[in-house]
Amino acid sequence: MTSMSDLDKISANQEGFNLRARAHLQSSYYDVERFKQGYNMLRKLEQEELGDVSGQSLLELQCHIGVNSLSLARMGARVTGTDISDEAIDIARDLAEELDLDAKFVQANLYDLPKVLDGEFDRVFTGYGTLSFLPDIRGWAEVASRYVKPGGTLTIVEIHPILNLFDSVDGELRVTRSLFESRQVHHEMSASYADRIEDEVAVETHSIYGWRWTVEEVVNALIDVGMTIERLREVPYDARQRLPLMVPDGDHNWRIPGDPIPLSFACVARR
Repeated sequence: MTSMSDLDKISANQEGFNLRARAHLQSSYYDVERFKQGYNMLRKLEQEELGDVSGQSLLELQCHIGVNSLSLARMGARVTGTDISDEAIDIARDLAEELDLDAKFVQANLYDLPKVLDGEFDRVFTGYGTLSFLPDIRGWAEVASRYVKPGGTLTIVEIHPILNLFDSVDGELRVTRSLFESRQVHHEMSASYADRIEDEVAVETHSIYGWRWTVEEVVNALIDVGMTIERLREVPYDARQRLPLMVPDGDHNWRIPGDPIPLSFACVARR
C-alpha cells in the first residue's frame, strides 16, 4: 500500500474541517449565538498577548469559522482571516455580513497563501489548535513571517505539546507517550470538540492527520527565518477541557487540579 503524502493528508484534513465547520455552529466552544450578542471569543491568553489592536492591520492564520477574527474586528483591528476550509470561510463571511463587521476572509492551504494573498500586516496571529495540522513547521514560519511588516509582530497562542503526552487514567494524570516519538498522528473522528468533553458535537466519520511540534521547534523555526523572539510564556490553563480531570477555573479556562504541567504556551516574535 502506498503511503500518503503530506499533501494528501492536508487534503484529508480539509475535508474533515469542512465537516467540523458546520458542526461548530452548535459547538459550545465557539458559542456562536453568544458571539453574535457581542461576546469576545478570544481566550484570556490570546487577549493578553495581543493587547490593544485598535487601528492595526491584522492577519489571522487558520481562522476556522472566524469568530476570533471578527472579535478582533470588534476591537478595532482591520482584519483578514484565512483558512483551508471553504465551508469555514463561507461561515466566517456570512457572520461578517450578518453582524456588519469589517473583515476579509481568504480560503487557502496555508502553504499556498502567498499565491492568493498579498501585503504585509502590523500583526499576524494564530490561536489554539493550529500548528499541529501543519507538516512543515519551517515552511509555516516562512509564510507567517513574510506577512509581518518590518517592526510588526507575530503572536502564537497554542496548546502546550506536553499536554499531548498525558492521559487521564483512573482519575490520575499519566504519561502515556513520548514527546520525541510518534511525531505524526492519525485519528478517525466521529465527533468534534466543544468546551466540555461531554458536549462534543457529532459529525460524519472522517480522518484527521496531525504533526507534533515541540516549543523548541516552533521558536527555532521563527529564529531561522529572521524573527526576533520577544516573549515566551507557559501557563497552567487551556481553552477547553481535553482530559476528564480538567476543571473550569471561573475565567473561561480549564486547569488540571494542582497545576502540575503547562497546558498552553504563547510566543511573540518581531520582524
